[in-house]
Amino acid sequence: MNELLTRNAGKFCPHSADDFIGNNIIERQSGTLTGARQVALHLEKLVRLAKKNDNTPIKLLFNGEPGRGKSELVKYLQFLVGADKWSTTKLNGTSLKVDYVEDIARQLAYTNLFGEYRLLWIDEADAIPPVAQIRFLTLLDDLPHSCAVVCTSNCKLDDFEKRFQTRFQAFELAGPPPDEIEKFICRIAPEIKPGDATQIATFACGNVRQALLDAEGVLQQAA
Repeated sequence: MNELLTRNAGKFCPHSADDFIGNNIIERQSGTLTGARQVALHLEKLVRLAKKNDNTPIKLLFNGEPGRGKSELVKYLQFLVGADKWSTTKLNGTSLKVDYVEDIARQLAYTNLFGEYRLLWIDEADAIPPVAQIRFLTLLDDLPHSCAVVCTSNCKLDDFEKRFQTRFQAFELAGPPPDEIEKFICRIAPEIKPGDATQIATFACGNVRQALLDAEGVLQQAA
């Protein structure tokens, strides 16, 4: 059909902040929620500064409800730091046992032969076992240059232990408002009628992935 299906197939890799939506910043009593595009713009500045300073370590925590762009932001960071598939390790927090953390710490000490940075991506970071979490904190404190660690989670930032939070630049992601989702759908799938795009954006409730799936369904029905 079009680019929409490519995105849903998991092949879409963002190459600029314009590939994101979510210009919103929401201030609330418990903290600030930031849209994905605003975070992407911050990543560009962060990586430029890190590279100017001898590839200083990068430590990021993205959390928030599903479909708000956490995984896409990690892929964008991967692009920005020049970490290819050979330099990237993705793990689920449930598998991060103490012995595994020890192995990772040893691996990160070696020079990277395949890219500028090594990237360690921990998904469902809130599921890291307590004992391994303590060892992981030491890994973060001793992280060598040319290494980036990113944790993603669907839970709220306040659900993380304070010691864990303070090791990262943490971003709690806000869902984009309906008008941004509607414009996004119309841009990447102009075949969809404006009324359908409005309905998709409204019922998505800030979940961009859900909006893409619904838009894909509309395109399939019209085919």
